[in-house]
Amino acid sequence: MKRIITRLLALSIITAISACGGPTNNASASKEPVQSSSSSEEKSSSSNKKSSSSILDNKDVTLTTTSGLSIKFVSTGAAIDNVTFSGTKIAGNGFTVGRCANRIANGRFVLNGQTYNVAKNNGNDSLHGGDTHNNWKGTIATSQWSKVEESTSSVAYTYYSADGENGYPGNMELTVKYTLNEENELLIEYTATTDKDTLCNPTNHLFIDISGNRSYNNLKLMVNADQYTPLNNGIPTGDFASVIGTQFDYRSEKTFDSSKKYDDNLVLNGSGYRHAASLSSNRFKVDVSTDRPGLQLYKESNGNICLETQMMPDAINHEKFEDPILRAGETFYSKTTYAFSKVN
Repeated sequence: MKRIITRLLALSIITAISACGGPTNNASASKEPVQSSSSSEEKSSSSNKKSSSSILDNKDVTLTTTSGLSIKFVSTGAAIDNVTFSGTKIAGNGFTVGRCANRIANGRFVLNGQTYNVAKNNGNDSLHGGDTHNNWKGTIATSQWSKVEESTSSVAYTYYSADGENGYPGNMELTVKYTLNEENELLIEYTATTDKDTLCNPTNHLFIDISGNRSYNNLKLMVNADQYTPLNNGIPTGDFASVIGTQFDYRSEKTFDSSKKYDDNLVLNGSGYRHAASLSSNRFKVDVSTDRPGLQLYKESNGNICLETQMMPDAINHEKFEDPILRAGETFYSKTTYAFSKVN
């Protein structure tokens, strides 16, 4: 009788714990990554469930300085919606891309001896983390993020990328924090964690119109890079080449050659946090500093230029490039600053 009572008591305790929601393992048990086909709204809901106690309202946020710089942020893509200086718009649509910015050839990479196939959204390649709906911006750039911090000088957003999203391994939490100071410097800080080894190479795809009139006239560019990564059908060959004698030689500030097409990676000189590039017109200037090894120079047809700080494109598939792997249990951190000023 005593043994029966003991068993009944144990059974009642286990039932009570289960009813209260005991610990469960939500990670995928499958070794092969599964491409997600859920909508942006469903992904946003998953993100909100991750840390609902710390989530603020997702209303737009505008940070300003006393000298007339105003920057608006939105939760979709944790984006810099627009940048205005003394009433003139000089940048905007700066969405966050990840997990892995730029291209992954054939949407395939090997990690820890296992082959992963990630979503292709750029021909046969994966671009900006991929997207099962074939959006070139990538899933993270078009999804709702959760605002987790807000003050008069900063705002932070978090996105929870579930294990298997677009084929990537691991549950990854990515946070982007923007801080604007009175020197008109916009600091962007990225942090990320994962429970499985994965790829992590976020950046901001800010479109810069430093002339304020969507014109390439009177633009001057400087990039602190002696080398670039040659391409074959948009994918790096895996080698480094000198910028001397090429359209990428902006080691000293000179007039921007808008007759050329640019969607190329330049290898920044030095290491650690340092000045990477500057772009100026006869009215405004932006200086870019970063701790990243590369800078993607991109030119649109309507006067916008992107100076994206990141790892080398397709880095996971080239031995010479620093790999973009984030190990389980480690914390990724990176920072980039866009400093805006007026030209006298």
